[in-house]
Amino acid sequence: MRVLIVALVSVLIALAIFFIVRSHIQGDFPTPLSGDPELSKYGVKFLKALSRKDGNQIHQMFNATFKKEISQEKVQTAIDRWYEGRTYKNVRTGIVRKVGLAGLITTWISFRNTVGEKFVYQYWLKKNNGWELMWLSGILNHRDFMYGVSDTSAVKKLMQLMMETAVSDSGIEDLFPQIDLVNTLVVLKHPGQNFANINLPKNQFFWLTADELKHNYKRLGINTFFDFGVIRVMDDIALGAIDIVPIDSAIPCPKITRRRSIEMFFKKIENKWVFAGYGSKW
Repeated sequence: MRVLIVALVSVLIALAIFFIVRSHIQGDFPTPLSGDPELSKYGVKFLKALSRKDGNQIHQMFNATFKKEISQEKVQTAIDRWYEGRTYKNVRTGIVRKVGLAGLITTWISFRNTVGEKFVYQYWLKKNNGWELMWLSGILNHRDFMYGVSDTSAVKKLMQLMMETAVSDSGIEDLFPQIDLVNTLVVLKHPGQNFANINLPKNQFFWLTADELKHNYKRLGINTFFDFGVIRVMDDIALGAIDIVPIDSAIPCPKITRRRSIEMFFKKIENKWVFAGYGSKW
């Protein structure tokens, strides 16, 4: 009888633990998320893995370049650090939409016995076999999770293509009508940055440091300059961001009052990079 009682108690304890854990990891999922149905499915899959703190499954959702350069252990460490010992409760979803080859999902996660929410921005890449993660704002940081930037030859080619696209008829002036580009174009040169010898037949082009820009913008007659963001090569797809920045003290005053940004996608076709559309702009 004593053995039977011990066995029954063990079963009850196991069931209690199962339901407690189940309630903690299931949370509240809007299934499917509102928005694009296919992208929504991937977003829900990610949120369920996040609720379980499953770094291995989340690592497998990323693109091949990320998985090759970033270990599963680093992803798990980032998730554990993000949780800070808390337990998932539920999720509130904002945007679920496609922009070119990108999929964007904004979410706010709440935790049990904790006031407030934490923001997570899922950034997906459309591939032939579905969607693959590119980035997780709020969980990953650029210092520890920089990837897809080691192919300097490709990055230089993409810089050339990005500037060609920026000054084209469907480029910056079309995307941001308040911007009027002049013949002279300047890109900010950061310390230690790889930079390309960019050739634009209709424009004068200069790489200038911040100090050089400060002392020469009047002579050059410019009131804005360009600034490259991260250019990431992910196998046969690349994504680059470029900003156009107003010079507040310039005359005439720039028509934009803040930094504007645009993302550009490129595909590698027969060993050549070609423009594949815009991503987000802000």
